[in-house]
This record gives sequence, C-alpha cells and structure tokens, in this order.
Amino acid sequence: MSWWLTQAGRARSERVAIADLQENANWLKRVEWAMSTNLYLSANFEITVDGADVPLKITYPAFFPDVPPQVHPIGEVRLSHHQYGAGGELCLEIRPDNWEPEMTGAMMIESAHRLLSSEQSVDGERREVPDAHRTTIAQDVRGKLFRLIMSGEDQQRLEALPVLSVTELELEEVYQAQRWIARPSRIGGTEQPLWAHSLKPLNLVKRSGYVVRLPSNLINSVPSSLDSLVEMAKTLELDNLATFIADVSIERPILLVTEGSSLLLSLLPGKDKKDALRYKTIFLPPSAQRQNAEYEALKGKTVALVGCGSVGSKVAASLSRAGVGSFVLVDGDILFPGNIVRNDLDQRSVGLNKPDAVMARIQEINPFTEVSVRRVLMGGQESSASTEAALQSIAKCDVIIDATADATIFNLCAAVARSQRKPLVWGEVFAGGVGGIVARTRPDIDPTPLIARQQLVAWCADQGVPWDGKESEAYDLSRDDAPPLVADDAEVTIIAAHITRLAIDILVREETIFPNSAYAVGLRQEWIFSAPFETFPINLEAGGEWHQPASDESSAELIALMGELFPDASEVKDEN
Repeated sequence: MSWWLTQAGRARSERVAIADLQENANWLKRVEWAMSTNLYLSANFEITVDGADVPLKITYPAFFPDVPPQVHPIGEVRLSHHQYGAGGELCLEIRPDNWEPEMTGAMMIESAHRLLSSEQSVDGERREVPDAHRTTIAQDVRGKLFRLIMSGEDQQRLEALPVLSVTELELEEVYQAQRWIARPSRIGGTEQPLWAHSLKPLNLVKRSGYVVRLPSNLINSVPSSLDSLVEMAKTLELDNLATFIADVSIERPILLVTEGSSLLLSLLPGKDKKDALRYKTIFLPPSAQRQNAEYEALKGKTVALVGCGSVGSKVAASLSRAGVGSFVLVDGDILFPGNIVRNDLDQRSVGLNKPDAVMARIQEINPFTEVSVRRVLMGGQESSASTEAALQSIAKCDVIIDATADATIFNLCAAVARSQRKPLVWGEVFAGGVGGIVARTRPDIDPTPLIARQQLVAWCADQGVPWDGKESEAYDLSRDDAPPLVADDAEVTIIAAHITRLAIDILVREETIFPNSAYAVGLRQEWIFSAPFETFPINLEAGGEWHQPASDESSAELIALMGELFPDASEVKDEN
C-alpha cells in the first residue's frame, strides 16, 4: 500500500512545502503533480540553471517517509557526474544513508538545484563538485560479469617484475552465479615458477597467458580492440606479445600490471572477436582478524568425524571455518535428495558417498585442509579389516566426534577413545526437534564414554517427566507408537553448533569455558523443557579406566604367548 493512502496529512504537507519553495525561489517553475499506475505520487518540475530550464521529476516511493524521494531528469539525459547513468537518479546531498523522516521533498529539490548550479561550466570547463558519496567494493562491481581477484601480496609480486617484461601467467577461473571470477595461480614457467598457488579442490578452469609489466603512464590508455593491442605491443617492442595477441586460434588472457593497478584482458578465439573482455579488478582488503587468536592452534589439529549426515555435515563445515587443518571422515551412507532438507550439503552432492561429499564441502571452505575419507558402515556388515582400518585412523586424531546417534557406533568410538586416551564429543537431536543432548568426555577428567552415557541415561530417567506419557530409560526419546516427528534444519543446526563448540574448546583451551561436560538443550516447550532454549547442565561424575586395563599376570602371559606363536624366535634367542 502506498504511504499517502494512510498518511494523507504528510502528503498534503509535502505539497505545501514544494508550493512554498516555488513561491520563494525564482529558479523553480511549472510544478505539476501526478500519480503513476502503481499509485506512486510524483511531481514534474523545472529548475533554472545558468539561464536554461532543466526538466526534472521527483518520485515518492511506497515506503516514504522512511526512505527518501528520488529526483531524476525527464528523458535519457546525463545532467551531472553525480548521477546513476543517463536518465538515472541524481546523487544528492540527501541520500538513503543520511535521510531522516523529518526531511522533505522540497529539500531534495533544493539539493538538486545546488548540485546542477555548482557544476555549471566556467570558461568552457565544467566544475567538479566534491563527491561526498562513498561506494563499497560490492557496489562498484555488482554489474560486472568478469572479475579479477587480487590480493595485496599478488600485486606486490607482479609489481616487482621488470618494467616492459613479459612473463608466463596461469589463471584459475570459476563460473559462479552468472559471473566469471579469475585469480592468478602461477607466475613464471611450470618448471621453475616465480610463484605458484593452486586451489585444486575447487576444480577451477586453468588458463595460460602472460603478465606484462607496464610503465605507470600506460595503464589508463590500454585499448580494447585486438588491432590496437597488437599495435601497442609492437610500439613497446614486445614482438612476441604482439604475435600472441594476434593468434585468433586460442583464448589469450593478458594481465597488464603497473604500480597500484592491474587490468586483465581476455581475447576470445575466432576472427570475428575484435575486442578484448575487460575484467574488473577487485583488490582484496587486508585480512582482518575474524577468529580468536587461540584458534590458530586448530591448523595443526586433526578431527575424526564419525557420521557425515545432517549433524555431521554441519559440524564439519563449522570446524573447517574455525580453521581445523585435518579431518578423518567416516560414514558408509550415500546422500539422497531427501537428506538435503537438513544437511549442509546441496543438490550437487546427491549420489555421492557422504564422506566424499563432506570432503568437497570442507575444501570449498578451505582448499588447503587435509581430508581422509573412510566409506565404512561402522557397526554394519563390513569386513573386519575395513572396520579396523577406520578405527586405526580415528585413533590418530586429536578429538573424536560421534555424530551418528547410533549406540553401536558410539560403543566403537568409545572403545577407541578409552584405549587411546582421546577425548570424545557426541550429541543427539531429540525426535520432533524438542531439543537435544551434547556431551564430552576427556581423559582423566570426565568418566569414560560408556560410563558417561550410562549417567546420561540415568539423568533422563531421574527427571520424573515421562516422555509422551511413557517412561524412558534412554535419551533418544523416540515415539514408537506415535506419528513420526523429525527435527528441522534450524533445530539440527543448533545442536550441531553446540557439538562444534565443545570440540573447539577441547582443541584450543587448557582451561575449559564449559563448567559441565553435558547439557540438555531445549528447543520447544515439551518434556522437561518449560520454554525454548532452556538448558539443563548435567554433571558427570568421574569413573572408569582411561586406558586398556592390564592384569598383573600380563607380562608373563605375553612372554608365554609369544613363545607359543613364535617358537623359532625363542630358539634363535637361546642359541645366541
């Protein structure tokens, strides 16, 4: 609904303010109010600038007065340097970034008159009006289909090349969201590059060409036409470059570099392609500190993630963003379309084994992460050798995360954690998105995993509130006789985030920020939860042996066993 239908008083005051301005300013003429077919209120008017009448239009948007009116010329004309293209809106002193609802359309008209009057020519030259409007990088490039990404380090390397040198260049380019995004990946030859950097996991398109180091005064006069580029190369006595540009049988990227500036040109193959595509260069800002300094330690850590489904995929993505340097992913399942409703993966991964799909997701976030996958159905019908190999891989990690909510798999993870003295983190989402439980066990601090799980079961049973009218001895809280209830993506994400926080806490901190090692987190008013986000800390009492127990007779028994298995070895030892 248009604003003036509910704010007739404000609409009337706008008309009065512009009428008062017309009466008191001899430069404002012929104000005519109108209404568009979409019920936008507007007014055509003329302002006198340097003796000439300039026709303009002010339009009140649907959400006025919370947003400002727009002033633009009538017709596809360019009136000012401070204008969004021919026929476009004037960029005035009053803009969306400084507009206040108390301001009026009359003020906008006055601002338009000041702008155009200030820009009038003096002695044949148009005066420049200082630009108070600052655009962001995103605003500058939003209409550009071809973009070159350059870091400050990349630019410095290229500027260090000798002036008028021609050096081999490799670009990596990706087509995403109807845009081509390129970045340098190698400077120099393949055998002994001056610099190389590859984002291989992203499967980018690689293109070979040249980087040309130009004098500073030439970058702004680089032509786009093929013939002119050939002439420029010959003028600079770069005959090999001229030949390369003239070769219409191949695609030819050329990166032109000068101090503080880079311009990527791409010449498409074919005799009918007469002009080069010009890429918009985006200089990356200096990397800002977006993580806690203590997270640097994550680069050297390895996480075993058992279960790459809805919870596991989200945990993997979050840990990758946090900076974990290495993963071991274990899962025996395949991603189906129905899984996507609450998974961090998307349609591109349908049909892939889940650990492979999660590996690709991790490396999309950080291409330099090391990832090992085990496509093993833990606790299922697998060969003992496959299961043993997966367990051996898990045992080498700094922390183990069980994201399966499967008791059999939990027992396997618990066995590895206890025998190898590795911390274990796990969590489960309750049926129907009621909430979930997250927990951790740390060697010699918390109970061993199986004892911890027993304590969680006992805690749930002790709450005195039956689940769905029935007593429950476990905390999976399934409704066997009721219609199936599932948690949605947001609910799964919340529990996954808590699992991630527990894992990071173990990996980077000597002193934990979590006073308890288990928590029941409510997401709706049901069971023991009186309100969404109600959290119950659960105290875990230490217990159990955090290593493989050995009997007092183990040494003697081991010697006897070795003698039975390898009698020849004993004889050889005796002979010596």
